[in-house]
Amino acid sequence: MDTRVREEKLRIIRQDRKKQENILEILIDLQFASEGGYIDQETAGLVAKELHMTETRVYEIVSYYAMLKDKPQAKYVLKICNSSPCHFSRSQEVALSLEKKLGVPMGKTTDDGLFAYHYIPCVGACDIGPVIKIKDIVFGNLSDEKVSSLIDDLRRDKIVV
Repeated sequence: MDTRVREEKLRIIRQDRKKQENILEILIDLQFASEGGYIDQETAGLVAKELHMTETRVYEIVSYYAMLKDKPQAKYVLKICNSSPCHFSRSQEVALSLEKKLGVPMGKTTDDGLFAYHYIPCVGACDIGPVIKIKDIVFGNLSDEKVSSLIDDLRRDKIVV
């Protein structure tokens, strides 16, 4: 791990005063900041050392929480809200549009490593459903055309997430 990356990880760990009770927030922040969208072995070891825990305990936490990943993720993980309001506003059609546009089923990553998609529970944007959430950005009022445009824009780096 290069020095700049290590210093950024240490900054994230230390912003919560290195308290073990803040480990979930620390791990989420580290994962969010990582290029591959996951907690790698070096990062887990750094967290363990800084919080005075075992690496095994850190991995127990990573494997327990579904939002934490221990393997590289797609560059863009598209989360389709499937709460009742979004379901009735055609979230299933969004999933079908993504499958058609990306050429992979839900839960799989595209061959280029750019995209993966899956359902998540409510994101709190019922008024603009159906929605897709990418990191902390919500895209709403989606149609087949808007989904296609979103994917094209992400491929061309016209949208920064």
